[in-house]
Amino acid sequence: MKNLLIKTALAIGTTFFSFTLTAQEYTFKKVREFRVESLAEVGIRDYDPKKGVFVGFIDKRSEGIELAFFDKNGKILASKKSQGEGPEDYQSSALAMGFSPEGDVFVQTSLELVKYDSQFNRISKVKFEPKTTTVVYTGPRSKFVPLTRGGNVSFIVNGTNINNRGYNDVPRKMDMIEYYDAANRTIKSTIPLSSRKVFEGIEDKVFPVSINPIFTVDAQNSNLYFTTTIDNEITVYNPINWNIIQRIPVKHEFFKALKDIPLSEANLGLSDKSALYSRNQGILKLDSELLGLIYVKEISEAANELRKSEEKPFWMFDPEFQRIILFKDGVQLPGELTIPSGLIQMALPNNRVLVKVVNHEEELDYYPFEIWELAEK
Repeated sequence: MKNLLIKTALAIGTTFFSFTLTAQEYTFKKVREFRVESLAEVGIRDYDPKKGVFVGFIDKRSEGIELAFFDKNGKILASKKSQGEGPEDYQSSALAMGFSPEGDVFVQTSLELVKYDSQFNRISKVKFEPKTTTVVYTGPRSKFVPLTRGGNVSFIVNGTNINNRGYNDVPRKMDMIEYYDAANRTIKSTIPLSSRKVFEGIEDKVFPVSINPIFTVDAQNSNLYFTTTIDNEITVYNPINWNIIQRIPVKHEFFKALKDIPLSEANLGLSDKSALYSRNQGILKLDSELLGLIYVKEISEAANELRKSEEKPFWMFDPEFQRIILFKDGVQLPGELTIPSGLIQMALPNNRVLVKVVNHEEELDYYPFEIWELAEK
């Protein structure tokens, strides 16, 4: 009976759903759905509104990862395996990918930036030597973030939400961002972890926690919106001189780790078991001066063990635990939102988001996606 009630509630909410703890000014409404016909895992990382096409990847496991273009209905327009030793290929695993202003595609690894045309023929390649290298095994994890425009592009080297720091680094010495300076053709670093208020007081201690940078760029003015996985502030930077433009405080409904500031190891309840605390996951730069922060709420050890015994999916990949906080003109709006059918992948034009549908009950021969629109009540 309990499962029936849950399924009924989700069915009602799939068309028009807003989760809120207090009065909320906005709600998400599903406006469209499509699917990619593929047995292999599909990821979508960017959208070109001029051409109406997506770019992403198809992970064929032992056969390798194919870069792919998809039309607005999910049809695969072109795909190609481009990792390898050939002159057209990128050498190490791809961290990020996304469209250039001209409609070409950037693919960024921890060692190089390659630009491809609409058939994945190489246009150019820039090699660089990062201070730390990162390897991922599940395709490009995030959208490519350019810091400048034009022929020679400066860009962030470490992908958003990807950890490229050692667990035992001294926080005082850690910079959260590494970027390629196209003018000097060098790698530089910025945004010290010790500058984040949440970490004040532990900057001279060993802090054995994975702290990942999270960021996005406003396509209109190129401002960089930055936070970390464990943070209570979104900071807006000018990526040319790295001056701070604005500090946006964040108050999560579910984030026990941040109950005491500055953060201490005791807040996180570290043990030999899995880390079950809340963490930020992504920043959504929307239209109309709207901004979104995606985070995953914590789970208790008892609830996590119960999920395991019931063979439920890993809690961080369950839409039930994903929350969205909204900000307008730099001010947090009341309440929090969630989308019950899946996990938000990225922001789209017109205050829309792309959602990858989560279906743990049956195996499908396609990957379903949905587009949800943020609208005022």
